[in-house]
Amino acid sequence: MIKNTVFENYKDKHKGQRAFMIANGPSLSETKLDLLKDEITFAMNRVPLIYDQHKEWRPTYYLFSSTNVKHPVWGAAWRNSVRKAVQENKTTSFIARIFKHYIDPHDEFPQVNWFDSMSERKPVMSGDILETCFSRNVVDRIDKTGTTMNLALQLAYHMGFEELVFVGADLGFVGDRGSESDPNHFDKSYRADIAPEKVYKINNQMRNIHSLAVKNFMEKNNKTKFYNASVRTVLDVYPIIDFEKYVLNNEVILLDEKLKMAKQFWDKDPQFGRHK
Repeated sequence: MIKNTVFENYKDKHKGQRAFMIANGPSLSETKLDLLKDEITFAMNRVPLIYDQHKEWRPTYYLFSSTNVKHPVWGAAWRNSVRKAVQENKTTSFIARIFKHYIDPHDEFPQVNWFDSMSERKPVMSGDILETCFSRNVVDRIDKTGTTMNLALQLAYHMGFEELVFVGADLGFVGDRGSESDPNHFDKSYRADIAPEKVYKINNQMRNIHSLAVKNFMEKNNKTKFYNASVRTVLDVYPIIDFEKYVLNNEVILLDEKLKMAKQFWDKDPQFGRHK
């Protein structure tokens, strides 16, 4: 089996530290990312679309693994975003090698860490979770399972982080077949295909992936902290906190009403909250 040797030197590199996990939900456009310029951050996919709004912040780590680079309509725009991301001097990039032909066919980006062994295992909330969609050894295998955030979570585990703070992790996806007014991401021109008939499955799968990550982190270190600092969110797996007060003053201000509203999102329809 081919190993992901590019991850070997990152084992416990950030042991005991905190990281901000930057997702691409609509609320990211309302987030003062420049406040994170001195923090360790993970970002992904088309995050470069927001760079012009934030001159000081760039992600520490960038991850990419999406078939959108092959799309006949918006594939070129996605490829341009990835190429912009990997050229940032402050950013270390990890990209699935299966997409190298689309992103870097002429070996223009030697700084990219291309990883090989990636799976798309289904999330399972019972049984042996470690063998489903969260790999505790990313050198042997890393699991995507429908979202690049899952790659970031496993890499954060591998690097030894003991506090994760989520930003732009809104969830609550709605059906959109790649329109020019994307309702699911921070930029209307983002464009991704979310079939209306798969909305329930996608939202539940994303939520379950976060739950699985918590389980794995806590089994490794039960003092690991998790916070959701997204401005608007229905992700109820973590305590929801005030982003600016946390970053500026290191104050953990729990937003219990927001968490209550997030939980109501999953309760309002019987199809949400089921583990599929």
